[in-house]
Amino acid sequence: MTDTEATRKNAKHLLYLMVNEELLRTGDGLDAESLGKVLERHGVGADAQQPTLDYACEQGWLRQGEGGELQITEAGFALD
Repeated sequence: MTDTEATRKNAKHLLYLMVNEELLRTGDGLDAESLGKVLERHGVGADAQQPTLDYACEQGWLRQGEGGELQITEAGFALD
């Protein structure tokens, strides 16, 4: 699996966790530190976390909220 494929897989898994474990909906969000902890609990190491968050934002699945948290977009919620 290439780095890009792994990053995509991690980003999709993060969205799944945000919706099904953290019970977030479109427009809900978490700060980057909390998202990092969610990823860490599920085996995504610190070195892969920022690329995962960046990828999810680049795809339009997450967006930066006013308070600095990363929020799930409609597109991101629909992936789950």
